[in-house]
Parts: sequence; structure tokens; C-alpha cells
Amino acid sequence: MPWGKLAAAGLHEIKSDAYRDAPAALAFALAFIGDRLVKRKDATPLLWCLTDRAAREWGAPYGPGLISFGLDPALVLIVQARNGMDAAWALEEGLKARAFTAALGQIEMKTPIIARRLGLAAQTSRTPCLLLSGHQGNGLPGTLTRWRVAAERSSGAAFDAAAPGRPAWHLTLERCRGMAPSRSWTVEFRDVAYGFRLAARFADRAAEAGDERQALSG
Repeated sequence: MPWGKLAAAGLHEIKSDAYRDAPAALAFALAFIGDRLVKRKDATPLLWCLTDRAAREWGAPYGPGLISFGLDPALVLIVQARNGMDAAWALEEGLKARAFTAALGQIEMKTPIIARRLGLAAQTSRTPCLLLSGHQGNGLPGTLTRWRVAAERSSGAAFDAAAPGRPAWHLTLERCRGMAPSRSWTVEFRDVAYGFRLAARFADRAAEAGDERQALSG
């Protein structure tokens, strides 16, 4: 998985595969920030900007949920703005402050220039900025990467195969500077030790394929 690309300073777009996948896209973004960015810094806060509409439609930030993804609620600065323009302004000013380990935006981009400004601010401040967008549209300009996220069936809990297991997502890399796009993975999030791994059923297939290649090669 090219995690280093997603953690690079700049603007990264995370699109939900369908309308119903928006919560899964948000969960993936929070899990990635908690695992790959925040926990590698010393008490450096996360900036999270969202609109009133996003909070009404998908729910407001929830402390215990943040903890489950490795985020300390005390280190999350949440800005809930009236509209997308106000939220984008707060996100851009936060990036310019260079005081955050990462920034997350739940903002509807009305014009391409806003995305370009956010991308420039993120690169200048050397801060990764993950921007959640809807399932419609062809992508935002000025992004380093664009990921499409869909909810995936979990593998089941270790104590009960019928119980919900670890969070899982199907990820498609649609855009990445310096890499071939249109690559897909299914990953799980380990909520105990924190961290991502290839989903067990797909990892088994990869291992079997490796054994077959080794047998064929002699």
C-alpha cells in the first residue's frame, strides 16, 4: 500500500464510492490519520473542519469513536462552520498556521479555485490535508492523490464469526503523482494495536498466489 503518498504534505481527496459509503470514507480518513500521522507526533493537534450540513447529515464528531481510531479527542480542534465557504476559509487559515500534524475537511467544493488554494496551503505548510468529497464528480484539481472508498464486509470477530469484525474498506487509488492509478486493495483496521493490513481473505489469496508462482518457477 502506498501509504507514504497519502501522508505526503499536500491535498488528498477521499471520495465515497456511493452515497451510502460516506461514513465509511470518513472512518477511513480518521483511522489513517490516527494510525499514520497523529500517533507519530508528540501532542500535535489535528484540525477538523466541517459544515453544519455535514454534521446534520452524517453526525457530529464523537469522542469515543475518535479514541477507537487512535485519536485523542483533546488533541482534535473541531471547526463547525455554517457553510462550505466558511469551512474552507477555516481550513486554509489553519493550514497556514503550521500548527497541526494534519487537517481533515468535510466540505463541498463549489469552485475549483478553493481546492487549488487548499492544495497550495497544504504544500507550503508541509501538512497533509485530507478532503472528503461526495461520490459524484470527476475529482478535484490540485490533489496529490485521489482515493475512492467503499464499505467492505468485515471478516468477523475472533470470538464469534457472526459478530461484526474489524472495520474494512475497499480502496481504489484513482490518482497519484508518480504512480500508476486504478489500483485497488481491501484493508482492515486493527483496533487493538492500531494499524492497517490487507484483509485476511485477500492476504490468503496473495499468499497462495505466491506459493503457486514459486512452485511453477521450480
